Amino acid sequence: MFDVFWMNVAAVFALANVAFVAVLIYAYVQSWRRFRSSFTTSLVVFAVFFLLQNVVIVVFWYYLYTLVSSAQPLVEAAAPYLTLVNATETIGLGSLTVTTWK
Repeated sequence: MFDVFWMNVAAVFALANVAFVAVLIYAYVQSWRRFRSSFTTSLVVFAVFFLLQNVVIVVFWYYLYTLVSSAQPLVEAAAPYLTLVNATETIGLGSLTVTTWK
């Protein structure tokens, strides 16, 4: 039960990351429309792939835990570490989002 808690916390952070990256994509696209530089194009491409990575992580871990019963102990053991990675990423993306909007 405790490990399922960490999986849910990791998922909350991952969904927050998706939201932050979506906001960043919006901001970068608006910037690209004004400046049309290779730098803003790169920011958009980077953010899109970062969004894709976060969505894939959520789907992968959900799939692995719910459909591959033999993998459940592995997923439960990794959940606290995934939570730490996602929480750290949320802090970084939150900071980047605040800075981008200033």
